[in-house]
Formats: sequence, structure tokens, C-alpha cells
Amino acid sequence: MQNAIQDISRLMQFENWIRFYFIREEDDTLYVRIPDEAVKRIEEEYPLYISIVEELNNKPIDYEKSMATLCKQVVTIFEGDKYPFGISGDVFDTKDFQAEMHLFNVWVQSHESQLDQAFMDFSTWQEIFGEWRQDDRVKEYFEKLRKHAINTTVKCESDTVH
Repeated sequence: MQNAIQDISRLMQFENWIRFYFIREEDDTLYVRIPDEAVKRIEEEYPLYISIVEELNNKPIDYEKSMATLCKQVVTIFEGDKYPFGISGDVFDTKDFQAEMHLFNVWVQSHESQLDQAFMDFSTWQEIFGEWRQDDRVKEYFEKLRKHAINTTVKCESDTVH
């Protein structure tokens, strides 16, 4: 289960990275606009995630679209071959997953100015986040989150997840 939690949380972090760097507002609508060169680089460095890029790129984005895409991609990428069908619902319900995603969101918010200074690829985000997680205060906070986590991170429609 821990591997599934790690894999699914990483996919969700990747989608967050896409939204952080590649959202553009056009006529009061937000769009994901990933340049062709960046798509090629993503395909080379993160081939597992190219389907989420294809699903989001050059399309309007909002919270509902983001969540629906994530739910669909989790099932498409991980269920069946790597993990049993239905594991995504189990992962979403775990306190470890909920705490991990909350912690990642705290990290993004608290480091937004640093992340916004210059483009960083996803592996750099993962490296910086991993280093930050090693801080004793962050570890302590994570343990508190795990004890008190409530299922608010991901809500997928049952027909999307299963």
C-alpha cells in the first residue's frame, strides 16, 4: 500500500506542478498551455505521466476538471497492471495519503515565491520537497497530520475511480 500511496501522491504532485507553471488566463478562462518543447521534455523524463499532459494541455482548467482528470489518470496509469483495480479509492482514504497531500500543499504555499522565481522541473520540485520533509519540525507536523487526517483531499466519483 505504501508504494501505491507514494506513486499516486507523486502523480498528483506532478499535476500540481503543471498547474503551477503552465496555467494561462485567456478571456477570463484558465487554460493549461504547455509548450511543445516542454511536452517533449516531459515525455522523455516522465513518460508515465504523458497521458495527463495530453489530457490537460490546451484545454480549459478548473478544480472540477483537475480532479476528474486526476481520478481518471490514477486509474489509467496505476490500476490493473501495477496495482489491483480499486486501489485508488483505498489510497485516497488512507491517513498517510491525506497527510502527504496536505503537507505537499503546505510546502507549495510556503515556498511559492521561491518556486515562482524561475522555472523548475518536476524532479527539482521533488528534490526540494524531499529535503524540506527531512526537517524535524516537518516530520513532527506530518505525524500530527497522520493522526488527525480527515478525508478531504480527493473526492472521485465512483464511476471515475472504478
